[in-house]
Amino acid sequence: MRKNLVFFIVIFGIISITLFAANEPLVPEDFIPASDTFVIKREKPDAVILADTLTARDGIITLEGRVKATRQNDILTCQQAQLCNKPQWILATIRPSLFRKESIFELKVVREMNITAKNIYLCKDDGLLSASDTVVVTIDETTWDLATHTRVVITSDDLIGKEDSERMIFSGNVKIYEPEGENPSDGKGDRLDYLRKRSLAVLSSAAGNALINTWELNPDTNQKEKRSLKGKRVIYNTLTKEGISE
Repeated sequence: MRKNLVFFIVIFGIISITLFAANEPLVPEDFIPASDTFVIKREKPDAVILADTLTARDGIITLEGRVKATRQNDILTCQQAQLCNKPQWILATIRPSLFRKESIFELKVVREMNITAKNIYLCKDDGLLSASDTVVVTIDETTWDLATHTRVVITSDDLIGKEDSERMIFSGNVKIYEPEGENPSDGKGDRLDYLRKRSLAVLSSAAGNALINTWELNPDTNQKEKRSLKGKRVIYNTLTKEGISE
């Protein structure tokens, strides 16, 4: 009888230990938190991105809702975007808009530029900016003394540029116009190179159809008269309204 009692106690103890272990959470024995897990970094992040929802899969993060990405002088907003960390790029696909504000010290001008398109792509690693399909770029330039303000609107099928270059290249059904003022200018071509630091628009066409319609002062009448510049290449200064054709 005593042996049966001891056997029962041993069996009961084994069952109790088994049930207790089954209810305990499993903790990985090799889990060691990183040394900086609870360290708050003091340096400012390179970019700040906000969104309503975030989904990560296969190294690609999908952002949806009110997406807003801020980096230095750039503010990108859209309703949907994809983000990759290596290489670092972001692709905005639903109602994207990119706003950039910068000061051009050489010209003493503050420039505000807004880009809208169906797709806007930014890559930090190589500094690439590209936009495609129904591209609309609005450029406002105001002198530091607030004496002069100009607005230029450029539309095209595609846009490409790089951070380390002053050149923005528009291609496919390019049009340029200045909607403000008493004497608005307009133009068109197959390609437009916009030299940001010099406020120069270079329209080109292999068929010689590059065109700028602008205005110049007639010294005899002291009145502004319309002037058309046409050729394979037309160079136009959006600040001074001066232009030449080749």
